[in-house]
Amino acid sequence: MVFIPNKSTADHLFEKAEQYFRRSRTDSNGRRLDARGNVFMARAIELDVKLQNLAKGTFIPAFLARA
Repeated sequence: MVFIPNKSTADHLFEKAEQYFRRSRTDSNGRRLDARGNVFMARAIELDVKLQNLAKGTFIPAFLARA
Protein backbone atom coordinates (compact mmCIF):
# COMPACT_ATOMS: atom_id res chain seq x y z
CA MET A 1 0.00 0.00 0.00
CA VAL A 2 1.38 3.39 -0.99
CA PHE A 3 0.78 6.41 1.21
CA ILE A 4 -0.22 9.49 -0.77
CA PRO A 5 -0.55 12.59 1.40
CA ASN A 6 -3.31 15.11 0.77
CA LYS A 7 -0.87 17.99 1.15
CA SER A 8 2.62 18.65 -0.11
CA THR A 9 5.58 18.27 2.20
CA ALA A 10 6.14 22.03 2.14
CA ASP A 11 2.57 22.59 3.36
CA HIS A 12 3.13 20.06 6.12
CA LEU A 13 6.30 21.88 7.22
CA PHE A 14 4.45 25.23 7.23
CA GLU A 15 1.74 23.72 9.43
CA LYS A 16 4.30 22.25 11.85
CA ALA A 17 6.00 25.64 12.10
CA GLU A 18 2.66 27.30 12.89
CA GLN A 19 1.98 24.70 15.59
CA TYR A 20 5.31 25.42 17.25
CA PHE A 21 4.73 29.19 17.05
CA ARG A 22 1.29 28.86 18.67
CA ARG A 23 2.61 26.59 21.42
CA SER A 24 5.56 28.93 22.07
CA ARG A 25 3.14 31.70 23.08
CA THR A 26 1.57 29.62 25.84
CA ASP A 27 4.37 27.26 26.93
CA SER A 28 7.15 27.94 29.42
CA ASN A 29 9.68 26.64 26.87
CA GLY A 30 8.64 29.37 24.46
CA ARG A 31 12.07 30.20 23.09
CA ARG A 32 12.90 26.58 22.32
CA LEU A 33 9.55 26.04 20.58
CA ASP A 34 9.93 29.30 18.67
CA ALA A 35 13.39 28.20 17.49
CA ARG A 36 12.01 24.88 16.28
CA GLY A 37 9.24 26.72 14.47
CA ASN A 38 11.86 28.85 12.74
CA VAL A 39 13.71 25.71 11.58
CA PHE A 40 10.53 24.20 10.16
CA MET A 41 9.64 27.48 8.45
CA ALA A 42 13.10 27.78 6.87
CA ARG A 43 12.92 24.21 5.55
CA ALA A 44 9.41 24.78 4.23
CA ILE A 45 10.43 27.93 2.37
CA GLU A 46 13.54 26.27 0.95
CA LEU A 47 11.51 23.30 -0.28
CA ASP A 48 8.74 25.51 -1.66
CA VAL A 49 11.23 27.59 -3.67
CA LYS A 50 12.82 24.42 -5.07
CA LEU A 51 9.41 23.06 -6.06
CA GLN A 52 8.44 26.33 -7.73
CA ASN A 53 11.72 26.40 -9.66
CA LEU A 54 11.18 22.80 -10.75
CA ALA A 55 7.72 23.69 -11.99
CA LYS A 56 9.13 26.64 -13.94
CA GLY A 57 12.01 24.59 -15.28
CA THR A 58 14.60 26.93 -13.75
CA PHE A 59 15.92 24.58 -11.07
CA ILE A 60 19.65 23.91 -11.31
CA PRO A 61 20.90 20.99 -9.19
CA ALA A 62 23.67 21.88 -6.75
CA PHE A 63 26.26 19.65 -8.44
CA LEU A 64 25.72 21.51 -11.74
CA ALA A 65 25.62 24.97 -10.18
CA ARG A 66 29.13 24.56 -8.76
CA ALA A 67 30.69 23.65 -12.10
